[in-house]
Order: sequence, then C-alpha cells, then structure tokens
Amino acid sequence: MTSGSQHQLRIQSWMTAAPLVRVLRALDAGSVDVRFVGGAVRNTVMGLDVGEIDLATPDVPARVIERLAGAGLKAVPTGLEHGTVMAITDGATFEITTLRRDTACDGRHAAVEFTADWHEDARRRDFTMNALSLRPDGTLFDDHGGFDDAKAGRVRFVGDAGDRIQEDYLRILRLFRFFAWYGRVPLEPATLAACRAHASGLSRLSAERIQQELVKLLSAPSPVEAITLMAACGILQQVLPGGFDVASFARLVTLEAQTGSGARDWLRRLAALLPSGESGSVADRLKLSNVDRDRLKALTQAGPFLDDHTDPLHLRRALFHLGAAPVTDRILLAWSQRQDVPSPAPWRALLAASAAWTPKTLPVSGDDVLALGVAAGPAVGRLLAAAAEWWIGAGFEPDRAQTLAHLRHLVDQSAGADNKDGSGGGPEPLAL
Repeated sequence: MTSGSQHQLRIQSWMTAAPLVRVLRALDAGSVDVRFVGGAVRNTVMGLDVGEIDLATPDVPARVIERLAGAGLKAVPTGLEHGTVMAITDGATFEITTLRRDTACDGRHAAVEFTADWHEDARRRDFTMNALSLRPDGTLFDDHGGFDDAKAGRVRFVGDAGDRIQEDYLRILRLFRFFAWYGRVPLEPATLAACRAHASGLSRLSAERIQQELVKLLSAPSPVEAITLMAACGILQQVLPGGFDVASFARLVTLEAQTGSGARDWLRRLAALLPSGESGSVADRLKLSNVDRDRLKALTQAGPFLDDHTDPLHLRRALFHLGAAPVTDRILLAWSQRQDVPSPAPWRALLAASAAWTPKTLPVSGDDVLALGVAAGPAVGRLLAAAAEWWIGAGFEPDRAQTLAHLRHLVDQSAGADNKDGSGGGPEPLAL
C-alpha cells in the first residue's frame, strides 16, 4: 500500500473561518484525523475560489452526529447509508463523510463499508485531483499524483479509466465537465478510448443526473473543446440522440466572449447545439422544468428571426413584445448559425439596441376599447394589437391622447366594416 506524497500548503482564510473552526473542534480534529476533501482542496491547489467545504473523518456517522450534538451544532443525516452527515452552524453548512471503501459497484451505485484507512478512501475517488486531502494544519496528502495534475490542469482518472467508468457511468460526463472547467492539457488517448468503449453505459443513468452534469458543463467559461471531444467519442450522441450542431455552438460561445452579451447561459448554449425542432424531445430526454422547457422551445422556434438584415421596425416590434433578453438570445443564435459574416457591425448594432432597450407600456388598454363601445370578446384584443402596431411603427412617440385618437379611428373603421359585410372581425394584429 503506497503512502503517497505530502505537501505543505499555506493556511488559507477559508480554513480559519469561525463556523468551520467550530465544526472542526466538535469533530475533535486535534485528536481525530479529520481532513478537508473534494473541491475546496482541489481549488486551493489550483488557485481558484473555494465554494463548498467538505470534510472526511474516520469516525462512523453515529459518532459524528454524537460529536456535533455534544457541541451544540445541528446535524442532519443526509446520507447515512453512504456515511454522510451535514453540519449546520451560523447559517453555514458542511458535509462530513466517513471514510469508505467500495465493496460492489453496478455501474451507478456502490455498496460501501466504512474504514479508517485514508488510502482506501482515496483509491475510490474518480479523478486524481479529487483524491487529495488536506489537514487543517496545511498538510496535503496525495496518493495518486493529484497535486501535480491539479497544478497542470490535467484531468485524469485514479487508476484505470475503464475500471473507474464501469463502477459509475456518470463519471464519463463528470470527466468532460471537469475538463471543461479545469482542463488545461489534453485528455489522455486511453481515457478517451475508455469513454468511447463504454458510451452505451450512459443509458443506465437517470435523466436528472444527465441534466445536472450537462448544465454544469455548458456553464463552463469555454466548453467547446469538451463538447467537441464528446461528439468525437460518441458521448454527445447518447445525451442528444436527435442530433447536434457543434459548429454553431462553438461560434455562439465565441460570440458571447467577444460581445459580453449574457455569457455562459447554459440553456441558450443548448439551443445552439440543437437542430431545428428538437427542443421537445430534448426537454423530455433531460426532464427539464416547465420554465426551461418553454424557454428552450422559444429559443429554437423559427420566428421572429433577427439577423443583420433586420429593419428597425421589426427590431422594435420584437423588443416590445419579447423584451431585451429573448431578443439578445435570438440575435446571438442567428449570428452563430452564419458561417460567413461579411461585417459584424450590423449584428453589434442589433445587440447594442437590445442592451439599451427600456420596456415600453402602450398608453391605451382594453378598458379604453370597451369604453369606445366595443363589446367584450376577440375584437378587443385585435383592436388593441392594431393600435400597438401603429404605436410601435411611430417609434413609441405618440402620447395617450394621440394613441387614443388612433384607437377611436380603428374602432370606427371596424364598425364600418361590420356594417358593410357583417363580419365583425376588425383589423387583424400583425404577427412578429
């Protein structure tokens, strides 16, 4: 059994925060070998911001709960079968997990038993940069070369890639997600070969877990290389079986960076990946929420189409009816679908107009239509829409009196049409 290597890190400010110190004292970290694990350790080594702070201990969960309760801290047994307890103090939460070793794996879930051996616990981790552990005194333990890998931005499985993947097929998606966020050197050919060989195992994963990993991956600063590799390895085909457009996706990510227009919007990036008409099947595949499903559908539908030939009226109409954020989405998505752009100036002008947009309120309402003698019903909406179209066409400049006068004119026109042919339809609103 290897003892691994050790490094001495400088004490970080997050390691001395009062809520964490209280938890460490409760766990008797001075006598028990309690260590920090996971993202906090990895990010510290990589010089990145630290978010969630997780700890591990050789104490069994019952003893962890006993220690926390004895110190007056709240303990929540979030996953006792896997040895996880949540400590809560002063509004801060810390996940504490008992050291474990796997006794059986089925490709998604592992049967575990508790251990006091830190080497056994490190061996079951997915990536070398996640197998690091850090004592509160700054001593870093590294059994698998994770320190050098983290420093270099090298995402590498602990041990054999094929073995790690077959233990839990979700690790395929985690690999590409970690590469998108932390990778600075290419993934090893053997790792990619293992992903390709076991891609079909992704069918065993729940839609919710696939969605979680995809959202995190697409939210990375620049996930283009990861997505490109996923397509080359047959992974993206498993996640998005209806097809995908990596080229448009890559152009969108570049445009986000160049224009600063709502960068790292995972749902817009997903829309750029999808061929037309695939939003419904993808929403079902990923079990998106109703809100996300509706937005994805809106992002991938045919109109209103905004591009470098869009006239000012069409743009004003879209901004009025949709708002700035959806219009910005449509501009960027349309731009990303163009392989050749003679000049970016018209596109940038559209984005600038969208960024400068302030919502407008039509100075008349349905009550005004009713007050002019129109009976309640569909005609009210049609007349109001026609008034809005006139107002938009006039650059939103007419005031209430002017708009009300035009609305009265529309009502008179409608009444005249009714008398002439009995249709009662009134003017039709113009479509976006």
